[in-house]
Amino acid sequence: MKEREKLRIYWFFWLLATIATGILAGFLTSHSIMLGRFFSWILENKYNFFFTDYFKYFRAETHANVYYNLFFWFGLIAGIGYTIMSFIKKKTRLAALIAGMSTFWISVVFFTWDFKIAEEAVSTGVADAATIEKFLAWNLPMHISFACFYTLSFIILLIAGFTARTKELKEKAK
Repeated sequence: MKEREKLRIYWFFWLLATIATGILAGFLTSHSIMLGRFFSWILENKYNFFFTDYFKYFRAETHANVYYNLFFWFGLIAGIGYTIMSFIKKKTRLAALIAGMSTFWISVVFFTWDFKIAEEAVSTGVADAATIEKFLAWNLPMHISFACFYTLSFIILLIAGFTARTKELKEKAK
């Protein structure tokens, strides 16, 4: 593969990773500001019937959680591609490991702490009192930290891309 083709692939994956990270930063920020707070409010005020009577059917009919998760898979695949190309091209490797792999790091935290299990139980209306307490304790702090990390990662990706492009243009001008 020619160097020019590698460079195009590098920029393609940078763009995908940056777009995905920006979208996910927006998702998690929105969740932290509105939806996550709404879910916590419902549970804190003992309106659990919302999940047992309504939300589980909404999820089943619309497959909204599947579409939501597609963006996370998109972010993970784009981040992996960007990281691989960063190491091949020897450009923005630190940014790729931190920001480009942001969905990987978020997933590690999400699954390691078993929050996925609590969130799924609450969302499907089958959570017991202990699971609801775990969800309430973790929901907002975890999603706020994810929103901050994605936003920071988005900024890092933008800076890394602009810095790398500026260096390319300076080298080309010589």
